[in-house]
Amino acid sequence: MIGELGRPKKVLAVIDDTDTQIALKSAAELAKAYEAALEVIACVEPPQDIAIIARLAGRDKNAIIEEMVTRAQRSATENLRRVLPDQAIEPQIVVGKAYLNIIRHVAEKGCDFVVKAAEPLTGVSGFLHASNDQHLLRKCPCPVWLQSGTAEPSPRRIIAAVDLDNWDAAEPDTLDMLNQRVVEAAVRVAHAPGSEIIILHAWDAVGEGMVWAFSDTGDARKAANDYVRETLKIREEAMHRLLKTMRERLASSNVVLQPLLARGAVERVIEIQSNIQNADLVVMGTVARTGLSGVFIGNTAENIVNSLKCPVLAVKPEGFVSPLLAP
Repeated sequence: MIGELGRPKKVLAVIDDTDTQIALKSAAELAKAYEAALEVIACVEPPQDIAIIARLAGRDKNAIIEEMVTRAQRSATENLRRVLPDQAIEPQIVVGKAYLNIIRHVAEKGCDFVVKAAEPLTGVSGFLHASNDQHLLRKCPCPVWLQSGTAEPSPRRIIAAVDLDNWDAAEPDTLDMLNQRVVEAAVRVAHAPGSEIIILHAWDAVGEGMVWAFSDTGDARKAANDYVRETLKIREEAMHRLLKTMRERLASSNVVLQPLLARGAVERVIEIQSNIQNADLVVMGTVARTGLSGVFIGNTAENIVNSLKCPVLAVKPEGFVSPLLAP
């Protein structure tokens, strides 16, 4: 368990029409581990041209939507009975944009986790573009776990990707707390026996070339090497502080925290290390600021999510306000 850290009290599973129902299985395992409530939602999204479809089919638009809801209710109930035969859970069927309904449900019911099967990548470049997953990563106030159909319901080897470079961060304290929340979220889902958490930080010595170019010491190579060593030392010290904080908070936990600093661009480092470490899950922060100014970390987080072959758990900083819920 997770010691002094908060325990999830309510987990929301987004059920779909696939045979695997990996999101439901993972959400159920998470809820069981912490004796949390499990809620299930299924989303019906009528196509934008439903009126044209109805007219050409000789049907009433609302009647078609009602039939879609009935089919979704029947399918969700059957899947629940198959996956969780011992639990009497009534799925909630919602109509409209999935991400809007999921976020509203989270806000109204106070959910601590959303678990959803990742949608297939779309678009010419393979990016998510304006998919439900993309919106949830940007706007859902609680952690969002995007599972893949071939994953295990309970991950055992987890990468917690943290950003220890707060030199030019807009909100350094927020970034520090986000790093802790990333590790905390990783610990929350690491409830399977023998679970390991690799706390990964991608670092780089971006000014190395400038030291070479502007050095007046007579030994530009040594100056550049010294710069790299000092940069690495700063990141190692920051990692040590983070580990010390988290280990103190996890004193009663059996989860192993392993630090790993790897040099390179964050997108490539996380992708490469997720493969090298054979990770079952990557946990990462996706928002750099809190409040109404909260913004998605643009291409960096987007590229990471789209490049990974394993599931992703996205975390927001404490105090984040979803733009969909702002007054």
